[in-house]
Amino acid sequence: MFMRARGQGKRSIQKYFQNKQALVGTIIIAFAVVFALFPSVFAPYDPNVVPEGSTRLLPPGSDGHVLGTDQQGRDLLSRIVFGTQVSLLSAIVPVFISAFISLLIGVVAGYYKGWIGTCLMRVMDVFFAFPAVLLAIAIAAILGPGLLNVMIAMVIVRIPYMTRVVYTDTMQESEKEYIEAARAFGMKDGEILFRQLIPNVLPSLIVYATTLAGVTIVTVAGLSFIGLGVQPPNPDWGRMASEGSVLLMQGYPHITFIPGLAIILLSFAFSLVGDGLRDAIDPRVKQKPRKRGREKAIQKAA
Repeated sequence: MFMRARGQGKRSIQKYFQNKQALVGTIIIAFAVVFALFPSVFAPYDPNVVPEGSTRLLPPGSDGHVLGTDQQGRDLLSRIVFGTQVSLLSAIVPVFISAFISLLIGVVAGYYKGWIGTCLMRVMDVFFAFPAVLLAIAIAAILGPGLLNVMIAMVIVRIPYMTRVVYTDTMQESEKEYIEAARAFGMKDGEILFRQLIPNVLPSLIVYATTLAGVTIVTVAGLSFIGLGVQPPNPDWGRMASEGSVLLMQGYPHITFIPGLAIILLSFAFSLVGDGLRDAIDPRVKQKPRKRGREKAIQKAA
């Protein structure tokens, strides 16, 4: 069984790296991680310090400022590089915490069913009554502005969606024969949950969480845009876009366009990686090429 799982893992990895779109997303995220870990290496200036001289509103390609400067004269490239830390932190950490909590709730609710599952999922359904973005804004507004409060809001908002995915998969898996066999062999509920169910529902959760990471980047940037996220002078892509929006119609679109492009690019990269993981892990996706191949063979024979 171990050798079989190991073989399936190798095939999934090979299929993932054969996906060109997934590789593009992986490369973009890898660059973002490097920028976040070593920002001082790639940023030519301190992101919060205004250089001496007249450096306000310089266009991209200016001498010493590749991406130009903002309305205060700060280097945009430096602020973009340092802002990568906030974007990755606000995307990965809340999604990871939400996935962990959702995995426990969803597996318990899907396995035990009955009143336990009903109560847990009805609590999740309450959150579905509110649009995710509006709920995030409301929670962040109650907690107050700041990165930590925004991350708490994103954790609360993401838990119901991930729990629903885990719950659905657990319901399906718990009806299969290997679970019945585990009960017949005398395995306790805890062993079934952690040794049988969780390993089988985890791949779907990983794929969904990766896709949600991209959505979370956009949502956090939106919260920063309206002033609920990272506070100045700390660099944040959403806050940078908000500050530049005032000058958008005055002939300085780069101040908003550059951080906006960074938000879209990183979010899109996580979506590509999520799609690649789905194609590599989901067995139902693996069957599609074979089906298309059979259809083509039938058409040729006809």
